[in-house]
Amino acid sequence: MSDLSCPNCGADLTAPQSVRIAEYRFGHLEKTSQGSDPAYKIDRPDTFTLLCNACKRLVRTLPLEG
Repeated sequence: MSDLSCPNCGADLTAPQSVRIAEYRFGHLEKTSQGSDPAYKIDRPDTFTLLCNACKRLVRTLPLEG
């Protein structure tokens, strides 16, 4: 990220607690043989996002590295 300010509102992203890192949790439901409730299987996420805390808008989406 070359510019360290929010592209939406211009807030300084180097300040403490200025960004929120959100990791997407993808998954799917599986049938269970025991009961009627399906089981939720979490898949490994492949991206995360940086959100500006001032305007609550997307700053950037970046790939996760294994």
